Amino acid sequence: MISKNCLISSGKKIILPQRDIIVIGGSAGSFEPLKIIISSLPASFPASVLVATHMMADFPSLLEEHLGAHSRLPVTQASDQEPIRRGHIYVARPDYHLTIEGGRMRVLRGPRENRHRPAIDPLFRTAARVYGPRVIGVILSGSLEDGSMGLFAVKQRGGIAIVQDPNEAASPEMPRRALGYATPHYVLKARDIVPNLMNLVQVDQDEIVMPKKKAAKTNGHSRSRNGGRVRSSAKTANPTNRGTPRNGAPITGSDNQSNLKAEYFDEGEGNPSVFACPECHGVLWELQEGNLLQFRCRVGHSYGSDSLVVELSQASEAALWAALRALEEKAAMQRRIANGMSSHLTSAARLRDQSESDEAHARILRDMIFARDAQLQQADSDLPKTA
Repeated sequence: MISKNCLISSGKKIILPQRDIIVIGGSAGSFEPLKIIISSLPASFPASVLVATHMMADFPSLLEEHLGAHSRLPVTQASDQEPIRRGHIYVARPDYHLTIEGGRMRVLRGPRENRHRPAIDPLFRTAARVYGPRVIGVILSGSLEDGSMGLFAVKQRGGIAIVQDPNEAASPEMPRRALGYATPHYVLKARDIVPNLMNLVQVDQDEIVMPKKKAAKTNGHSRSRNGGRVRSSAKTANPTNRGTPRNGAPITGSDNQSNLKAEYFDEGEGNPSVFACPECHGVLWELQEGNLLQFRCRVGHSYGSDSLVVELSQASEAALWAALRALEEKAAMQRRIANGMSSHLTSAARLRDQSESDEAHARILRDMIFARDAQLQQADSDLPKTA
């Protein structure tokens, strides 16, 4: 376990900024681990917690009420332009992204990302931009890959990446994707996450740690022998982030945010793909970072590769149903016209023949749709249930 958030580099005495921004994301099956985490936080927890979970857009969220009933900290729904206060838990609103801008929360109906609003990636990405090494990102149970890119951004900016153990998660796909894409520092069961959070955020700013011998370094990080846990390097230290406000006091962001934009994916960057955005039908730009692949249109709709597959699959199904409806409507109209053409028997017969042909084509489409659904259900049942 890392007892203090400090680092010794080349015999120098260095104290890293306190990690005081916790961002948590989850989807299907995330409520129980989230409840375990929130209920275990002490009233004196010296950090802010921001939560984004996938939820229905047209249904009032009761997440803050359910979490508040188990929390020693105040739990509220995030409000636009509200300052981020230490010792407070903020929950995203239904159908609104929760992001961070200039040390305040922004709650806006931006473009959907990974088919969701609120999505996890925008919260993690903007937290990493503003607070850098002060961020701890946590990915819980869920489906598909939302949160993987955001957790990667948190790690790239010197933050700590934590993923719920996929073997424990009710829906292990989201933790598995985050584990493969972001290579987190910790893979933990829900009950073990809070002890690690407490260890990471409780920092004595005046403590000086004596040098250690031969600290192994890899790519700007110092690796501990205890379970492969990673400490951020001294390069991430920023004196402007060393403040330690009391619980309830607003937390400000870094003053040095120049050149951050280049480290993140934004619309219009990357290479134009051959795919159109399923939502607005604009060109999707293909963005590659290592083994991470993302598609983003000019408007800002964003998809991971698997989310795009699901969205395109749904769009193709909708197109098939639309074609089926058009054929059946056409066949019905042709029969109706033919039945009223008693004095034009040849034309009526031609219309009835065309109606029968359209109905036959409609039956083929209907069989295709049902066969496709059966194949998808079989593929889902063949997927492994645990990591």
